[in-house]
Amino acid sequence: MDPTDAFFTQTVVGAPFTVLLGRRRQPGGTDSEGLRIDLATGESRLSRLWQEWAVLHHATPPGSARARPGRVRRLMERHALWVAILGLLSLTGSAVSWGLLLWK
Repeated sequence: MDPTDAFFTQTVVGAPFTVLLGRRRQPGGTDSEGLRIDLATGESRLSRLWQEWAVLHHATPPGSARARPGRVRRLMERHALWVAILGLLSLTGSAVSWGLLLWK
């Protein structure tokens, strides 16, 4: 890359930097990221950045609209109280029937 290209790239695109999982790495941050394994104990764990990525990677990206819930989910949310009552009644009925079967 000649000096003209480097100047154009830095003025238009910006200064070069390293990105890991969508986050800018600081110049002093030379710690490796990923799976850390302690060779003495055999304990393994993910670094902080990868733990956050594992938790949030399924989230909707910023700027995109949230998907509307499907027809069945809207129906369940609208009638949640009746669904809960039906579940409690079926649990009670099952407990009573098992009690009668085991009591005889």
